[in-house]
Amino acid sequence: MKNRIWFLALFLLLLAACADDPPPPAPDEIITQMSAALAAQQSFHFAIDRSGAPAYVDPGNTLSFRHAEGDFLAPDKAQAAVRVNLPGIVTEISLISIGPIQWQTNVLTGRWEELPPNWGFNPTVLFDEAEGLPAILAADLQDVALAGTETLEDGPDAALYHLTGSVAGDRLFEMSGGLIGPETVSVDLWVAPETFLPQRIVVVEPEPERDEPSVWQVDFSQFNQEIEITPPTS
Repeated sequence: MKNRIWFLALFLLLLAACADDPPPPAPDEIITQMSAALAAQQSFHFAIDRSGAPAYVDPGNTLSFRHAEGDFLAPDKAQAAVRVNLPGIVTEISLISIGPIQWQTNVLTGRWEELPPNWGFNPTVLFDEAEGLPAILAADLQDVALAGTETLEDGPDAALYHLTGSVAGDRLFEMSGGLIGPETVSVDLWVAPETFLPQRIVVVEPEPERDEPSVWQVDFSQFNQEIEITPPTS
């Protein structure tokens, strides 16, 4: 009798191990859950890379954005090291954003300066709960499809949902201060199945006058870490 019980228990364990994983949620549901999960985070680390045509962040079209890495603290604070191209050189500046107010270190002197409101790159706007990139994707992403489950070579060592879609660029254009859009863009997203937190978002802009498109890549990590962001002191 005991042997039968052990055999039955072993059979049930093997059956459970061999059972198929439950199917993933619908693609639209994954996007909705992703936006909600990110909005629930108190903080996260981000890295943004841009390739392709110059994306100027100043009214004089002299500083073009290439890379930024830093931290976002909900609801409206961010700090980052930003790499920009000037004519003939590449340099890095520090940036602090608190609500609509931004400060950056002067390219020449290194001193902090408050920026005018028409500065084109503000991380707090990019990650805004209501109007930022994840919110726009949740509301406006079209033709959403689950491309599969995969692991990013340079990302977390875990299988992620890979989703694709497209979004009209007008809201992205307004949100980004003219850096993204206004043409329709294609989007790829990688989302953690357990938490629905985004790990990477890639936005590809068509460039009719160039052979290569312009690509924005946003990576997310270090969710809900203790960070402090304050105005610069000098």
